[in-house]
Amino acid sequence: MQRAPRLAMMTLPTLDHFTADILARLPAASGWEVKKFTVSGPAVLEAALAWTDDPSRDALWFEFCWPPFPAMIGTTDFGGRRVIVRVHRIEATETPHVANTAWAKVDDVIVVSPDMRERVLAAAPEIPFTSRLHLVLNGVDTERFKAAKTWNRYRVGWCGLMTLRKNPTLALQVLAKLRSRDPRFHLSLCGMGGEALAHESFMHLAKRLNLQDAICWEGRISQADIPAWHAENGVLLHTSLHESFGYAIAEAALSGCDISVFDHPGAAAIWPQSILFGTVDEAAAMICAAQPKRWREYVCDNFSLNRQIATVSTLLNECPPHLICKWSLTM
Repeated sequence: MQRAPRLAMMTLPTLDHFTADILARLPAASGWEVKKFTVSGPAVLEAALAWTDDPSRDALWFEFCWPPFPAMIGTTDFGGRRVIVRVHRIEATETPHVANTAWAKVDDVIVVSPDMRERVLAAAPEIPFTSRLHLVLNGVDTERFKAAKTWNRYRVGWCGLMTLRKNPTLALQVLAKLRSRDPRFHLSLCGMGGEALAHESFMHLAKRLNLQDAICWEGRISQADIPAWHAENGVLLHTSLHESFGYAIAEAALSGCDISVFDHPGAAAIWPQSILFGTVDEAAAMICAAQPKRWREYVCDNFSLNRQIATVSTLLNECPPHLICKWSLTM
C-alpha cells in the first residue's frame, strides 16, 4: 500500500511561532504526513531529505526565508523534491534575504498578504518566471478566542515587543488624548523586551505626559493566557509602522474587542477602512465610539484557521510541481 506524501517542515529555533497550528491540522486536512525539522546544522537537512524519500511526491517547506535557509537552498540538490518557501515581513522589508535566494530552485513561494506579495516581487522580480507565487492569508483559531460576557470600553490594549517598528509612543499620545476626554481610559500593555531606545523613549514620554498611573504593565503573557488578556480589553490599539498581517488584531477582534489600527502600508488591503487611523484625533474618536464584538464575524469570514489550512491543503494537492504557471493567487 502506497504511503501518504510527506512534507518536511523546516524551521529555525527562534522562528517557528507560526507553524504550530499548521503542523497540528494539516495532516488530517490534506492527507499528507507532516514532520517538523528544527535546523541546527547540516545533519538536520540530511535527515529531512532522507525522510522525504519519494522525490516524485514529497516536499520540503522552509518556514521563513532566513539564514541559513537561503544559502542552504542554493547549495542543496533536492533530487526532484518539491521546495516550498513561506516569506514573512522581515525578510523582504528589512534584509536582503529575499533578493539573495536562488528562486530557480523553489517551486512554490507563499506570502501572507497582498503587501508582502508586492514587496517580495520588488526584491526578487524573477519569481513569476521561476516559481509559483501563492497568497495564503494567515489564519486564527476562531474557537480558541471567545468574546467575554462583559466589555470594558475604557481598557485599551496594546500588544507587542517594545520596538521602534511597533511604534509604542504613538499609543501614549492616543492615551493622552483619550484621558483628556475621560480619565477612566487606561492602557493595558502586554509584552516587554525589544529595543532599549524604544523602551527609553516610551518611559520618557509616559512621564512627560503624566501617564504612569494610567498604564497597567502586564509583562509577557503566555500564548495560553493571551485569549483571556484580549477578552478583558475593550479595544485593541495597534500602532505598528508595518505588519505583514497582524495576528494581535485578528485575535482581539475574535475576543470581542473593537480595534483601532494605525494605517501602515498594506493595512487597507486586509483591514476595513473604518478601523484605520492616521492621526491621534482619529484614533481617539474611533476608540470613544467603540462597540463590542463587531469585528468577530469579519475575522471568522476572512482569517479563520480552517480557511488557511484548507487553502494550504489545496496548494499541496492541486498544484503539480511540474506545472509552472506565472501566477497562482489563493485566498
